[in-house]
Amino acid sequence: MTFKDVLVRSTNAYKIISGEKRNGALGHAYLIICPDGEYLADYLKILAKTITCENSDGYCDECRACRLIEKNAYADCTFYPSDGKKILTADVDDLIENSIIKPLESDKRLFVLSGAENMVAVAQNKILKTLEEPPNGVHILMGATTDAPLLPTIKSRVKKIDMPPFSDAALYNALKGQFPDGEKLKRAIALSGGKASKAADLYGGEKAEKTTALCRDILRNMKSSKDAAKYAGLIDKDNIAEFISAMKTEVGYMLKKDKTAVEAEGYGTGALIAI
Repeated sequence: MTFKDVLVRSTNAYKIISGEKRNGALGHAYLIICPDGEYLADYLKILAKTITCENSDGYCDECRACRLIEKNAYADCTFYPSDGKKILTADVDDLIENSIIKPLESDKRLFVLSGAENMVAVAQNKILKTLEEPPNGVHILMGATTDAPLLPTIKSRVKKIDMPPFSDAALYNALKGQFPDGEKLKRAIALSGGKASKAADLYGGEKAEKTTALCRDILRNMKSSKDAAKYAGLIDKDNIAEFISAMKTEVGYMLKKDKTAVEAEGYGTGALIAI
Protein backbone atom coordinates (compact mmCIF):
# COMPACT_ATOMS: atom_id res chain seq x y z
CA MET A 1 0.00 0.00 0.00
CA THR A 2 1.41 3.40 -1.00
CA PHE A 3 1.21 6.57 1.05
CA LYS A 4 -1.45 7.81 -1.37
CA ASP A 5 -3.58 4.78 -0.53
CA VAL A 6 -3.18 5.53 3.18
CA LEU A 7 -4.23 9.14 2.67
CA VAL A 8 -7.25 8.39 0.47
CA ARG A 9 -8.50 5.68 2.83
CA SER A 10 -8.62 8.32 5.58
CA THR A 11 -10.91 10.65 3.61
CA ASN A 12 -14.67 11.10 3.68
CA ALA A 13 -14.64 10.61 -0.09
CA TYR A 14 -13.37 7.05 0.31
CA LYS A 15 -15.68 6.31 3.23
CA ILE A 16 -18.75 7.63 1.42
CA ILE A 17 -18.07 5.88 -1.89
CA SER A 18 -17.04 2.57 -0.32
CA GLY A 19 -20.07 2.72 1.98
CA GLU A 20 -22.48 3.36 -0.89
CA LYS A 21 -20.90 0.53 -2.85
CA ARG A 22 -21.25 -1.81 0.13
CA ASN A 23 -24.93 -0.89 0.41
CA GLY A 24 -25.56 -1.27 -3.32
CA ALA A 25 -26.28 2.43 -3.66
CA LEU A 26 -23.42 3.86 -5.73
CA GLY A 27 -24.18 7.28 -7.13
CA HIS A 28 -24.13 7.81 -10.88
CA ALA A 29 -21.83 10.85 -10.69
CA TYR A 30 -19.36 12.15 -8.10
CA LEU A 31 -17.33 15.36 -8.01
CA ILE A 32 -14.25 15.22 -5.77
CA ILE A 33 -12.84 18.61 -4.80
CA CYS A 34 -9.16 18.32 -3.87
CA PRO A 35 -6.68 21.24 -3.77
CA ASP A 36 -3.71 18.96 -4.53
CA GLY A 37 -3.82 19.13 -8.31
CA GLU A 38 -0.55 17.25 -8.74
CA TYR A 39 -1.84 14.11 -6.99
CA LEU A 40 -5.52 14.47 -7.94
CA ALA A 41 -5.37 11.93 -10.78
CA ASP A 42 -3.70 9.38 -8.48
CA TYR A 43 -6.34 9.90 -5.80
CA LEU A 44 -9.10 9.47 -8.39
CA LYS A 45 -7.50 6.23 -9.57
CA ILE A 46 -7.72 4.87 -6.03
CA LEU A 47 -11.39 5.84 -5.85
CA ALA A 48 -11.90 4.22 -9.27
CA LYS A 49 -10.57 0.96 -7.83
CA THR A 50 -12.95 1.38 -4.91
CA ILE A 51 -15.91 1.65 -7.28
CA THR A 52 -14.85 -1.17 -9.59
CA CYS A 53 -13.09 -3.75 -7.37
CA GLU A 54 -14.64 -7.18 -6.90
CA ASN A 55 -14.33 -6.66 -3.15
CA SER A 56 -17.66 -5.50 -1.76
CA ASP A 57 -15.95 -3.27 0.79
CA GLY A 58 -13.32 -0.86 -0.53
CA TYR A 59 -10.70 -2.28 -2.88
CA CYS A 60 -8.19 -5.12 -2.69
CA ASP A 61 -5.48 -3.89 -5.10
CA GLU A 62 -5.00 -7.51 -6.17
CA CYS A 63 -7.93 -8.48 -8.40
CA ARG A 64 -7.83 -8.12 -12.17
CA ALA A 65 -9.81 -4.88 -12.13
CA CYS A 66 -7.54 -3.21 -9.57
CA ARG A 67 -4.35 -4.33 -11.31
CA LEU A 68 -5.51 -3.13 -14.72
CA ILE A 69 -6.88 0.17 -13.44
CA GLU A 70 -3.46 0.86 -11.95
CA LYS A 71 -2.08 0.57 -15.50
CA ASN A 72 -4.96 2.51 -17.11
CA ALA A 73 -5.75 -0.69 -19.00
CA TYR A 74 -9.12 -1.88 -17.64
CA ALA A 75 -11.71 -2.10 -20.42
CA ASP A 76 -14.56 -0.86 -18.24
CA CYS A 77 -12.75 2.17 -16.82
CA THR A 78 -11.68 5.09 -19.01
CA PHE A 79 -9.53 8.00 -17.84
CA TYR A 80 -9.60 11.55 -19.16
CA PRO A 81 -7.94 13.74 -20.31
CA SER A 82 -6.68 11.32 -22.93
CA ASP A 83 -3.49 13.35 -23.43
CA GLY A 84 -2.89 13.70 -19.69
CA LYS A 85 -3.07 17.49 -19.86
CA LYS A 86 -6.51 19.06 -20.25
CA ILE A 87 -10.02 17.71 -20.82
CA LEU A 88 -11.04 18.56 -24.37
CA THR A 89 -14.43 18.57 -26.07
CA ALA A 90 -13.20 15.50 -27.96
CA ASP A 91 -12.76 13.70 -24.62
CA VAL A 92 -16.38 14.41 -23.69
CA ASP A 93 -17.53 13.27 -27.14
CA ASP A 94 -15.61 10.03 -26.58
CA LEU A 95 -17.18 9.57 -23.14
CA ILE A 96 -20.70 10.07 -24.48
CA GLU A 97 -20.10 7.69 -27.39
CA ASN A 98 -18.65 4.96 -25.17
CA SER A 99 -21.19 5.34 -22.37
CA ILE A 100 -23.78 3.46 -24.43
CA ILE A 101 -21.46 0.44 -24.80
CA LYS A 102 -22.23 -2.26 -22.26
CA PRO A 103 -19.47 -3.22 -19.79
CA LEU A 104 -17.19 -6.01 -21.00
CA GLU A 105 -15.85 -7.43 -17.73
CA SER A 106 -18.17 -6.26 -14.97
CA ASP A 107 -21.57 -4.75 -14.29
CA LYS A 108 -20.19 -1.19 -14.24
CA ARG A 109 -18.77 1.22 -16.80
CA LEU A 110 -16.71 3.95 -15.15
CA PHE A 111 -15.45 7.21 -16.63
CA VAL A 112 -12.90 9.27 -14.67
CA LEU A 113 -12.23 12.92 -15.44
CA SER A 114 -9.34 14.66 -13.69
CA GLY A 115 -8.93 18.44 -13.79
CA ALA A 116 -12.63 19.04 -14.45
CA GLU A 117 -12.18 22.69 -13.49
CA ASN A 118 -10.39 23.18 -16.82
CA MET A 119 -13.24 21.96 -19.01
CA VAL A 120 -14.43 24.63 -21.42
CA ALA A 121 -18.12 25.59 -21.31
CA VAL A 122 -18.87 23.72 -24.56
CA ALA A 123 -17.56 20.46 -23.08
CA GLN A 124 -19.45 21.04 -19.83
CA ASN A 125 -22.72 21.59 -21.68
CA LYS A 126 -22.16 18.47 -23.79
CA ILE A 127 -21.79 16.20 -20.76
CA LEU A 128 -24.91 17.48 -18.97
CA LYS A 129 -27.39 14.95 -20.38
CA THR A 130 -25.10 12.00 -19.62
CA LEU A 131 -24.63 13.28 -16.07
CA GLU A 132 -28.37 13.64 -15.60
CA GLU A 133 -29.48 10.41 -17.26
CA PRO A 134 -26.53 8.02 -17.63
CA PRO A 135 -27.14 4.60 -19.19
CA ASN A 136 -27.63 1.74 -16.74
CA GLY A 137 -24.39 0.72 -15.03
CA VAL A 138 -22.54 3.91 -16.00
CA HIS A 139 -20.77 5.91 -13.30
CA ILE A 140 -18.82 9.14 -13.71
CA LEU A 141 -16.08 10.20 -11.30
CA MET A 142 -14.92 13.79 -11.70
CA GLY A 143 -12.11 15.52 -9.85
CA ALA A 144 -11.28 19.21 -9.61
CA THR A 145 -9.09 21.48 -7.52
CA THR A 146 -12.06 23.87 -7.24
CA ASP A 147 -15.65 23.83 -8.43
CA ALA A 148 -15.75 27.59 -9.08
CA PRO A 149 -15.29 27.32 -12.89
CA LEU A 150 -17.93 24.58 -13.23
CA LEU A 151 -21.39 25.46 -14.47
CA PRO A 152 -24.21 25.38 -11.87
CA THR A 153 -25.93 22.81 -14.08
CA ILE A 154 -22.90 20.52 -13.71
CA LYS A 155 -22.76 20.91 -9.94
CA SER A 156 -26.47 20.20 -9.57
CA ARG A 157 -26.11 16.84 -11.32
CA VAL A 158 -23.25 15.38 -9.27
CA LYS A 159 -22.62 14.39 -5.68
CA LYS A 160 -19.94 16.78 -4.48
CA ILE A 161 -17.46 15.46 -1.89
CA ASP A 162 -14.66 17.60 -0.50
CA MET A 163 -11.20 16.16 0.04
CA PRO A 164 -9.67 19.02 2.06
CA PRO A 165 -5.97 19.50 2.84
CA PHE A 166 -4.64 16.76 5.10
CA SER A 167 -3.61 17.42 8.68
CA ASP A 168 0.09 17.40 9.58
CA ALA A 169 -0.50 14.22 11.59
CA ALA A 170 -2.21 12.44 8.69
CA LEU A 171 0.58 13.40 6.29
CA TYR A 172 3.31 12.32 8.68
CA ASN A 173 1.63 8.96 9.33
CA ALA A 174 1.27 8.32 5.59
CA LEU A 175 4.65 9.61 4.42
CA LYS A 176 6.99 8.40 7.15
CA GLY A 177 7.50 5.00 5.53
CA GLN A 178 8.84 6.47 2.30
CA PHE A 179 10.55 9.55 3.75
CA PRO A 180 12.60 8.24 6.72
CA ASP A 181 14.17 11.47 8.03
CA GLY A 182 11.50 12.36 10.58
CA GLU A 183 12.65 15.88 11.38
CA LYS A 184 13.13 16.74 7.73
CA LEU A 185 9.69 15.34 6.93
CA LYS A 186 8.07 17.41 9.68
CA ARG A 187 9.68 20.52 8.22
CA ALA A 188 8.37 19.70 4.76
CA ILE A 189 4.88 18.97 6.05
CA ALA A 190 4.79 22.19 8.07
CA LEU A 191 5.16 24.19 4.84
CA SER A 192 3.05 21.93 2.60
CA GLY A 193 -0.34 23.48 3.16
CA GLY A 194 -1.76 20.01 3.71
CA LYS A 195 -0.75 18.79 0.24
CA ALA A 196 1.14 15.50 0.03
CA SER A 197 2.71 16.46 -3.31
CA LYS A 198 4.10 19.67 -1.82
CA ALA A 199 5.46 17.83 1.23
CA ALA A 200 7.19 15.26 -0.99
CA ASP A 201 8.63 18.02 -3.16
CA LEU A 202 9.92 19.97 -0.16
CA TYR A 203 11.48 16.82 1.31
CA GLY A 204 13.47 16.48 -1.93
CA GLY A 205 16.52 14.39 -2.79
CA GLU A 206 20.30 14.71 -2.41
CA LYS A 207 20.50 18.02 -4.26
CA ALA A 208 17.71 19.45 -2.14
CA GLU A 209 19.47 18.24 1.01
CA LYS A 210 22.62 20.16 0.07
CA THR A 211 20.62 23.31 -0.61
CA THR A 212 18.77 22.96 2.70
CA ALA A 213 22.06 22.43 4.54
CA LEU A 214 23.41 25.66 3.04
CA CYS A 215 20.29 27.55 4.11
CA ARG A 216 20.62 26.26 7.67
CA ASP A 217 24.31 27.18 7.73
CA ILE A 218 23.44 30.72 6.65
CA LEU A 219 20.73 31.07 9.28
CA ARG A 220 23.00 29.73 12.01
CA ASN A 221 26.28 31.44 11.16
CA MET A 222 25.77 34.53 9.03
CA LYS A 223 26.53 37.55 11.21
CA SER A 224 27.83 40.29 8.91
CA SER A 225 27.89 41.59 5.35
CA LYS A 226 31.26 39.89 4.98
CA ASP A 227 29.59 36.56 5.75
CA ALA A 228 26.86 37.39 3.25
CA ALA A 229 29.44 37.81 0.50
CA LYS A 230 31.02 34.49 1.43
CA TYR A 231 27.73 32.60 1.34
CA ALA A 232 26.70 34.27 -1.92
CA GLY A 233 29.64 32.52 -3.54
CA LEU A 234 28.34 29.13 -2.36
CA ILE A 235 24.92 29.47 -3.95
CA ASP A 236 24.40 27.59 -7.21
CA LYS A 237 23.59 30.41 -9.62
CA ASP A 238 21.81 28.00 -11.97
CA ASN A 239 19.38 26.99 -9.22
CA ILE A 240 18.46 30.28 -7.57
CA ALA A 241 14.74 29.38 -7.52
CA GLU A 242 15.44 26.17 -5.60
CA PHE A 243 17.61 28.07 -3.11
CA ILE A 244 14.92 30.69 -2.53
CA SER A 245 12.29 27.96 -2.07
CA ALA A 246 14.49 26.12 0.45
CA MET A 247 15.22 29.33 2.35
CA LYS A 248 11.50 30.15 2.50
CA THR A 249 10.88 26.68 3.90
CA GLU A 250 13.52 27.07 6.62
CA VAL A 251 12.45 30.58 7.59
CA GLY A 252 8.80 29.52 7.57
CA TYR A 253 9.64 26.60 9.82
CA MET A 254 11.47 28.92 12.22
CA LEU A 255 8.52 31.30 12.35
CA LYS A 256 6.27 28.46 13.45
CA LYS A 257 8.43 27.95 16.58
CA ASP A 258 9.00 30.12 19.63
CA LYS A 259 12.27 32.00 20.20
CA THR A 260 13.64 29.44 22.68
CA ALA A 261 13.09 26.51 20.30
CA VAL A 262 14.69 28.42 17.43
CA GLU A 263 17.79 29.27 19.44
CA ALA A 264 18.02 25.68 20.72
CA GLU A 265 18.54 24.57 17.11
CA GLY A 266 21.40 27.02 16.74
CA TYR A 267 19.63 29.62 14.61
CA GLY A 268 20.50 33.25 15.19
CA THR A 269 17.75 35.85 15.25
CA GLY A 270 20.15 38.28 13.58
CA ALA A 271 20.43 36.06 10.53
CA LEU A 272 16.65 35.76 10.38
CA ILE A 273 16.30 39.55 10.45
CA ALA A 274 18.96 39.87 7.75
CA ILE A 275 17.13 37.42 5.52
